Amino acid sequence: MYSTFKPIYLFILGFGLLFTFIIVDYFLSNEINLLTQNKYIQTSNNLKEQISRAIKNKSNSTLNIAISLSENMGYKEFLKNKKDLKIDLKNVSSKIKENSNFKNVWIHLVDKDGISRYRSWSPKKDDDITPFRKEIPLLLKNPKISSVISVGIFDMTFKSIVPVFNGNEFLGLIEIITKTNSIAKDFEKRGLDLVILVDEKYKEQIKKPFTKDFLDNYYVANLNAKKELKEIIQTDIKEFINIKEYKILNNYFVTTYTLKDITNSDMGYFIIFKNITEISLTDILEFEYFIKLIGILLAFFIIAIFATIYFYNRSKYTVILEKDVKERTQELNDLTKRYHQIFQGSKAIKLILDPKTQDIVDVNNAAIEFYGYKREYFLKLKAKDLNNQEEKEFKLILKRILENKQNIFTIKHKLSNEKIKDVEIYASAIQISNKTYIYAIIRDITDSLKAKEELDKKQKLFYQQAKMASMGEMIENIAHQWRQPLSTITTAASGTKIKKEFGELDDEFFFDSIDLIVRAANYLSHTIDDFRDFFKQSKLKEKFNALTILNNALKLSNVNNKGIELIIDCAHIEITGFKNELIQVFLNILNNSKDALTNIKDPKKLIKIDVKEIGDNVIFSILDNGGGIDEEKIDKIFEPYFTTKHQSQGTGIGLYMSEQIIDKHFGGEISAQNVNFKIQDKDYFGVNIQIKIPRNLNS
Repeated sequence: MYSTFKPIYLFILGFGLLFTFIIVDYFLSNEINLLTQNKYIQTSNNLKEQISRAIKNKSNSTLNIAISLSENMGYKEFLKNKKDLKIDLKNVSSKIKENSNFKNVWIHLVDKDGISRYRSWSPKKDDDITPFRKEIPLLLKNPKISSVISVGIFDMTFKSIVPVFNGNEFLGLIEIITKTNSIAKDFEKRGLDLVILVDEKYKEQIKKPFTKDFLDNYYVANLNAKKELKEIIQTDIKEFINIKEYKILNNYFVTTYTLKDITNSDMGYFIIFKNITEISLTDILEFEYFIKLIGILLAFFIIAIFATIYFYNRSKYTVILEKDVKERTQELNDLTKRYHQIFQGSKAIKLILDPKTQDIVDVNNAAIEFYGYKREYFLKLKAKDLNNQEEKEFKLILKRILENKQNIFTIKHKLSNEKIKDVEIYASAIQISNKTYIYAIIRDITDSLKAKEELDKKQKLFYQQAKMASMGEMIENIAHQWRQPLSTITTAASGTKIKKEFGELDDEFFFDSIDLIVRAANYLSHTIDDFRDFFKQSKLKEKFNALTILNNALKLSNVNNKGIELIIDCAHIEITGFKNELIQVFLNILNNSKDALTNIKDPKKLIKIDVKEIGDNVIFSILDNGGGIDEEKIDKIFEPYFTTKHQSQGTGIGLYMSEQIIDKHFGGEISAQNVNFKIQDKDYFGVNIQIKIPRNLNS
């Protein structure tokens, strides 16, 4: 029998492993491409938002200069009495240039009759400008502040016009004109290169071009536009000005921000070039590592199953096989536990320190690279050697971490080369061999602080923390769901062994056992698919069924196996939006209900879910009989880091991120209320979480 079954087992085993690796490779290649594309789209949107803010800031700054100069008594006297100007406006322009980012500031004084009394950029004066400046007669008739971006004979400029009054007497107008060069120079300091083009329909209008630079019919508005980039753009100008999302070319990441005029027509194009190597893909690489680890675990599991079947048919190896199965099962459990402690391969800076002695007990490669110390020397340092905190203040920080009162800190760290870096530390207490250590993830935020983008990055980090905060419980839920199929596999294998030992193993029993093992293995595979789908990072809207995502959340939260009765009233409702983010919200709420129900004395534990469609909105109501929330705390449950659980259980992130997802990503509302309710003539009391979102996020 051994010689007959051996080739079959080897063939099936080889086919199973090959199929596993093909599936993992296919999933990885598609998922990595999708994640990379999403990363680039996010980068493009971020760069366009920076340009939009820079334009708005430049416009506001130009207006502020005009408002400030309009109050100057010298200008008022000049416009009122029409005497010689006692203030040298060219000197004013020069001082603004020396003491700000404004390198080209033009000042224009117009009296109440529309006569140009002074131009800082030209000796021409005392001419009537109302015939060719259509907005001037309107402003002279109805004096008010005007601020626009327009294209003139010199350049595309920011123009701010402010009326000048002496008391209630209208004297004239002061106009401040600035250019886009300071925006381009500011972005150049950030490592971003701009080529600013004015639309070709303005070519004839720009009679005295300031930069004297054109690409075909498109005027180049910034002096620091690099020649090599202009040559790249000139190969196909239309393609570059019409980039909707992004373009990868010659190691450059390219995107275009289109500036509209007051009629919403294209006026200018800010073509942004960023070195592709400066876009961090760390999170995607870590995701790839994680999926590969799952594939390895699955391969180990397949090998273990076939090894079990194979050795059961060789009675002389029965004892060895039983021991081997136990060892492999323990290895799988150990690999799962060790996964949470792996940090050496991470690109994030990580440290482990002893809170009592402040000794640094372990560091990862990213920390060695960041701080510049060799590992042997690094492990001889203490935490105080890295930070500039006072000893008393640092001990207080350690105490707050150990008490789980605060986990995030922003301080300054010193590198081996004496440079000081602003870092954000995420720290928590962990147990290793029954001893407490502090596990710290450190992020360099020096450049982020300088660029004033900390708020956006923290928001994204909050969402990642919420995902990772769920992972421990998800692993536990998967382990719980695996116990039954593992038990089925063990029972089937044991029965086969006993039948074999007594010589009673027939083909029908053998193949029935094999089928049972295969079905159990397929169930294990499906749980991995559910886990993988939940952690799939997708920012694309999709259509899904309300009941389907509720069932996914219930399965992931393992509520069904906690002795909790579920009452679900859900119509067939199709929703368009971010599926995984909505599952995350339901999972957070169900986990909170599950935790609350474990602490009540009532043997009947209930979760009631109602889903209704009202107009264009979908209303979700999730109700439990867990005893409700203290009325003094219920209004705070959606605040970050606020938790009603024991400090060792709650992070205070889940409901905060749920509120952020519903509000920011769905444009909906989430609320909590203690309620009394009745089911089958019995009274209950608990908390009702109600969510209202649009049925179609595109509408």
